[in-house]
Amino acid sequence: MKNIKKASVVSVLSLALAIPLTASAAATTDVAPATTDTTAASQSANTSIDVNTPTTGDHIITPQSTQPAFDTTLGGQQSEASFSIPAGMGYVKLWVRNTGTETIKFAVHKDSSSGSVMSGTEVRIAPGDTFSWISSSAWPTGRFYATFNTSNTKMSGQAYGKLASTRSEL
Repeated sequence: MKNIKKASVVSVLSLALAIPLTASAAATTDVAPATTDTTAASQSANTSIDVNTPTTGDHIITPQSTQPAFDTTLGGQQSEASFSIPAGMGYVKLWVRNTGTETIKFAVHKDSSSGSVMSGTEVRIAPGDTFSWISSSAWPTGRFYATFNTSNTKMSGQAYGKLASTRSEL
């Protein structure tokens, strides 16, 4: 009796495998033969001979050049993040999210945490708000300090800065 059951199971499994294979073979018999196109291929998007020298209408993609300046979690009463701007990377994007219950006073200073404030960066960020800003012109090279302050020790949030060689990259 066991041998009959085993033979039945094997027969059913064999049929289960054979049916899809047969259906697949029948479906592929209706495929038209491949043809070749005699039209010559053209490279109309880029007609320059020297690939390193783009010409008008090349439609090439220019690589973007950005780098992180800082990424910090805000806490306590005061936080600071320092960063350097190298030559050719003077455009700056700043982003600060206040997830705490206190207003955050934010500014970016040149050369020290008490140095001159960079134009457009001295702001107050209310609880639940986000400050996002991109410089309108390139900043000079050097060392900069992002400062974050609250009236007590309940500051909470996230902040980052990013550098780029052009404003459009940010």
